[in-house]
Amino acid sequence: MERIILDVDSAGDDILAVLFAAANPNIKLEAITTVTGAAGPIEQVTNVVLNTLSLAGRDDIPVYAGAWRPIVGHSKADMEAPVHFEKQLTERFGDRLKKFNPPAPTPKRQATPGHAVDFIIDTVMSNPGEITLVTTGPLTNAAMALLQEPRLTKALKNLLVLGGNFHTPGNITPVTEYNIWADPEASRIVLNADVQKILVPLDICEDNRVATSMLTRNDIADMQATAKDNPVVDMIADVFPIYIDIWREFFGLVGFPMDDVITVALAFQPDLVTTTEPLFVDVLTDGSVARGQTVAYRGFQILPGGGPKTTRIGTDLEGRRFLDIFKNTIARYERAA
Repeated sequence: MERIILDVDSAGDDILAVLFAAANPNIKLEAITTVTGAAGPIEQVTNVVLNTLSLAGRDDIPVYAGAWRPIVGHSKADMEAPVHFEKQLTERFGDRLKKFNPPAPTPKRQATPGHAVDFIIDTVMSNPGEITLVTTGPLTNAAMALLQEPRLTKALKNLLVLGGNFHTPGNITPVTEYNIWADPEASRIVLNADVQKILVPLDICEDNRVATSMLTRNDIADMQATAKDNPVVDMIADVFPIYIDIWREFFGLVGFPMDDVITVALAFQPDLVTTTEPLFVDVLTDGSVARGQTVAYRGFQILPGGGPKTTRIGTDLEGRRFLDIFKNTIARYERAA
């Protein structure tokens, strides 16, 4: 059983990742840590996680609130644009958008006292070689933890990072993916760190080459057909059709990509992805369109540069096998007769 800390920003697929991690028998979810990101302020992000765990019947899992802003970030308008993305779609989807990133109701419980970064440091250092950190949002918490405790690089068992793009166009600018773009300075700290990691880019999540990994209306119907009393399936059937439709119509994808769930699954099933050999990956922190771009050092270059070759980049995914694992895990929420 893999012991993980899951660091999220509570966008749509983060919700599915939380539910997946909380129910999968191959995972011991030590805690969930939250970071400001695509879902909005840290209070919204944290409340979404608390409510999701209540739905899952897992109020025993600690939740620690983390960074409320990026280390540097971008202009206020640009940082808010992904949070209010649905406003561009009002004419097409109307009232259905009420189910897309709605304000979280007051949760049944509060977050655990203490800061996410302190929890990450204390837990990893107390359990050297046992904890995998999985980041599915901006990398602010992870970067702050590495800056405060450099020994984390040797104490972590593994680091799984959702972010970046290399061949698939970005979802923020043509060359940038949201998680890396949201905090380029933090992303650079984490990806430059001398710790073994797998980077899960848009190339194997938000590209129709891996369409078999995406959630569709047919998949939801399949889950409903086998469920008798499953509150999680009921929630997915109620909430996620609008996500599927937006990603189909705005991004041109076959269904809703489950980037975050894929990243969590690699904690216990790393062979779901094909990766490069370990490479040095850097992040551009200047410019406009290119700020937040991930750059992999390959081949041979005349100018000096580079760093530790510790990042394996995902290049392909067994989408159908992944989706079967996801569905089987969610089926575990079936209530006993």
